[in-house]
Amino acid sequence: MPFEKKLFDLDGKVALVTGAASGLGRGFAQTLAQAGADVVIADIDKDHLDETEGILKGKGRKVLKIVADVSNPRDVARMVDESISNLGQLSIAVNNAGIITRPVRFHEMLPEDWNKVISVNLTGVFLSMQKEIEVMLKQGNGGSIINISSVLGLVGLDPELMPRVNYIASKHGVLGLTKQGAVEYAEHGIRVNAIAPSWFSGTSLSRDRNKVQTKEEQDLREERISALTPMKRRGRIDELQGLLLFLASDASTYATGQVFVIDGGWTAH
Repeated sequence: MPFEKKLFDLDGKVALVTGAASGLGRGFAQTLAQAGADVVIADIDKDHLDETEGILKGKGRKVLKIVADVSNPRDVARMVDESISNLGQLSIAVNNAGIITRPVRFHEMLPEDWNKVISVNLTGVFLSMQKEIEVMLKQGNGGSIINISSVLGLVGLDPELMPRVNYIASKHGVLGLTKQGAVEYAEHGIRVNAIAPSWFSGTSLSRDRNKVQTKEEQDLREERISALTPMKRRGRIDELQGLLLFLASDASTYATGQVFVIDGGWTAH
């Protein structure tokens, strides 16, 4: 079979990225735009979302900015409806929005902190997938949903690295949503996969984490992460581009219900 040069081309596609104001979400939006997609960027953080919009407009693609809270069903419905009414379709959805709370031991986790993270990281993906799938079913030509989980959706975390059971539970849950969505809608051409990154520099979660840690705690954390990662470093956001493009494009038309771990070897030992 001859090689298809346009295998990774997203020209004519419309992609939605949640949590697109900064970090991984911004990087994902840039990758999709560079590959030819028109992009809907959504986030609750309007100021940083404005910055992402400015960056994407330089890529020559259509950009639609929507301020939305993915834990709010009305916001999610509006987000998807506005995407369709303005850009006509939804081909790709990257459910990336996520938050953390301060680190405490399992038995010390406050119910309000548990609920806060679960509402965004897990319920937010559930609500988004519901609307995305509904639209893709109506369109009748399938689509690709990419959920952003974490390496902590597969394993627990060393207590020395200040784990948060609410975050870990939410990211495990995202994998369940991914697999069930894939099984239920595969026959309709809707593919649902997950990316599970480990420790990446420049993410919004890293920024939020640093706000609640001392410099000494940050340094000790970095030393421990490096020691436990076979590649001995954090990942770079650009190192997720190829995997995202693979899952968003026709290069992965027979892949669904899978978890793609990108972790520098973290889970290999």
